[in-house]
Amino acid sequence: MSVYDMLRKMRDSFSNQQYEIPLKVINDYQIYELELEKIFSRSWIFLGFEEEIPNIGDYMVRYIGPDPFIVIRGDDNRIRAFFNSCRHRGSMICTSEYGNARKFTCPYHGWSYDNKGKLIGVPLRDRIYKNLDMEKWGLIEINVEKYENLIFGSESPRISLSEYLGEAKYYLDIIFKLTGGMRPVNTPLKFTADFNWKIGAENFSEDRLHTVVTHKTVADFGFASPVSRFGYITPGTNEVSIADLKDTEGKVIGAFGFRFTPGEHIPGYFGFRINSTFKDPRGNLLKKISHTVFTIFPNLSGFIAADSSDGSRKDRAPVSLLRVWQPLGPDKTLIQTWVIAPKNTSDEIAKRVYEITVSHFGPSGAAEQDDTSIWRGITQVARGNFSKMNTTNLKAEPDLPPLEEWEGPGIVRPMQFHEECQRTFWRRWIMEILGDEK
Repeated sequence: MSVYDMLRKMRDSFSNQQYEIPLKVINDYQIYELELEKIFSRSWIFLGFEEEIPNIGDYMVRYIGPDPFIVIRGDDNRIRAFFNSCRHRGSMICTSEYGNARKFTCPYHGWSYDNKGKLIGVPLRDRIYKNLDMEKWGLIEINVEKYENLIFGSESPRISLSEYLGEAKYYLDIIFKLTGGMRPVNTPLKFTADFNWKIGAENFSEDRLHTVVTHKTVADFGFASPVSRFGYITPGTNEVSIADLKDTEGKVIGAFGFRFTPGEHIPGYFGFRINSTFKDPRGNLLKKISHTVFTIFPNLSGFIAADSSDGSRKDRAPVSLLRVWQPLGPDKTLIQTWVIAPKNTSDEIAKRVYEITVSHFGPSGAAEQDDTSIWRGITQVARGNFSKMNTTNLKAEPDLPPLEEWEGPGIVRPMQFHEECQRTFWRRWIMEILGDEK
């Protein structure tokens, strides 16, 4: 069976509501190359926060797939992103992850560029480069747009960032606007692990089912909120799943899960102290929200959980993060994690949030180790030829109908123990991979 035959079979399965996925799509180099071409080169990818480059000349190096970009605040205070490659022979011109620069000079032959990407210097130009058009050979710039203080880049976007986020902005606003805005507490934590990027992105698409098995010890040792193993007892009052959020082209873009405080022992506002008056009706949701998890296609995920800790006798505070699943190949992923907190959070509380978040989702975090050990195993067994014959599935159906009185977009159900949200991710994935292919 060819790769395209396998992908068509998957597309047909989703069209027929069977939701079967060949295991091989997790670990195949041809599929990885298709993802780089058809997904990562055309999507809006999160690059970082404005707060990471606050001053003129500040830069950070970030990636879209394997492609490195210098994200820099120019002399005109505008944020741009340039391919980190000299236009002469292709050498990487910036080898530091962070810094401040008025210009970049290539270490190979000395071509130099200002912080707006313009070619400003070529050694021996007057003697041997008399016909060189300096205006033509500046650094290659990609599209950059912002949502609040979040910076996104796209190599060849079909639509604007706002149009791309589409209906997801309704819920992103609750986190990144109604809270007074979120700020990064740290530069991103980075580590690599031997699993395929899609597994992490799918998992954060509200995979509540795995938490009761994979992360059982986190609750058993009192590091998570006191909730029964299979969630809250009364459906319809304490949690919702939100699937099939769409962009302005009608393509699914993401999924969210929210859990609400069942009583005063777990605070709302994601567990943060937020003192605001809300004219926006979504403020009533924020007052009650204790947890959220989400994925925005393709590889941006977030997780906030109130009333967490890194020890049974230590002060409790939220786990709070935003992360990117950067593919380094079909079987390797760079996980980049920003710990986030409301902008008005004190440094003392932000430090505690950082400590707790890293204890769960850092390189040696308890939840991280639970997840990545399983994800490595999935990626490993997907490597061989027989994985083409092994079909996995997302057949868990919600047994409660959508809420009729919910004001926001998406398919909203008063329960999270199903796989409707994971299907949102895979529907967009197979649509992009096959495109117009018949």
